[in-house]
Amino acid sequence: MFTSIYIFEEDSFRIFIKGYLCNENIFNIRPKFNQKFSNLFRPINLNAMRTTLSQKIPKRSVTSLIAVLLLTGTVSLGTACDDDKDYSRREHIEWSNSPEFEEALTGTLHIPVRASKEQESAPFKRSIYIRSNVAYQAGFEGEKEESGELPAGEWLSVDEIRRGVRPGIDELVLLITPHTGAYVERKGCISLHTDVEFLNEFIAVVQGFPKYTKEYEGNFDWLKYGSAEPLETRGETPIDSWTADQKKMGLESTPAQEGGTAYCYGKNGYVKLGDEDGHGANLLTPYDPAIRNDTAAMVRFNAIAYAAADGTKDNDELTVRITGGGQFADGTTEKTVRVGHLDPTAEELPTAMWENSQQEFIIFSHPKNPFTSNTRVELMAGKYEMESGNTRIFIDNLYVLRLKWYDFEDLFGKLPWEQNIPRH
Repeated sequence: MFTSIYIFEEDSFRIFIKGYLCNENIFNIRPKFNQKFSNLFRPINLNAMRTTLSQKIPKRSVTSLIAVLLLTGTVSLGTACDDDKDYSRREHIEWSNSPEFEEALTGTLHIPVRASKEQESAPFKRSIYIRSNVAYQAGFEGEKEESGELPAGEWLSVDEIRRGVRPGIDELVLLITPHTGAYVERKGCISLHTDVEFLNEFIAVVQGFPKYTKEYEGNFDWLKYGSAEPLETRGETPIDSWTADQKKMGLESTPAQEGGTAYCYGKNGYVKLGDEDGHGANLLTPYDPAIRNDTAAMVRFNAIAYAAADGTKDNDELTVRITGGGQFADGTTEKTVRVGHLDPTAEELPTAMWENSQQEFIIFSHPKNPFTSNTRVELMAGKYEMESGNTRIFIDNLYVLRLKWYDFEDLFGKLPWEQNIPRH
């Protein structure tokens, strides 16, 4: 077995140890060094050094020396398979987001949820670039989704391979289905297979955003009360009477009066806030302490107000409130929106009612009003006791999603610090 130490020329204490942590029969791991930095390494054969080292360093001192190097933080550990993953081998295959191969290869490809705000539902294309001197085949496999929103593999495909766009570089064109529903992240893997033993590349692909509270499902498919018809009230069930498992999802609603009833109802696949007797209601998202570590999050849901068969319409004002810490970009913690009304004459009303009903907001952790373990989002339909009229609003696909820096570029074309975020 060939084992070597690489020492950065400009810093003799930076050591890259190769050959200890990779089982070539199991793993397919190759360190991805940028070739323009390859002159910073010079190989030293450990076998040739053993005699000299053993003469100069007592055995009892070796452990201490290694400990010192580790504590100073100057030792870098990496993994590489001995024969098939030697960086000097002639066969290679790697990928990048640009044909210049100047971007760091992170191992994960982040796909936007849509082409643009103006093209939310149209399939779109994105390209990555492959540098290889061996023949390969490209394919995609989607990770099985718990929600069943799309069968595995259907949201991305390899549309075309444009050979030789640069010397030794191909363009891999991907055809992508927009993820404009719940936005909850979905995953898959692009595989680049070659006929060379152990020489393959696997690219993790992510589209969408990770949700807080992994056990919580905001699509409400777990609610099976009454009818999916919004005008039918028989069987709908107050939140206080939900099953123990349903209550474990973490949603809460505040009673209109202390010790009284919360007028929040579970229906078949969604939630209703308010009733026909002039009571409003709220709905609070689950607690998740992990949000306190983040800078920004997205709140998204579908909301539509009630309209009777005779055309009579309820009030349609919904208040979105941040409680426990955090704020909107303008520094406020509360916004009121008009959600519009369903069309009671529409065919397939349980489906048609949700068209154009999506709402989304970005919330921020500000130094003077940071996210905390108690940060939650509250949706409030009307008032607990309204002076006149009713405010019945139906809610579905309620999620709070974690945002990272690359999400801002995908959603807005800007990074977080370029947004209109209050600095006071």
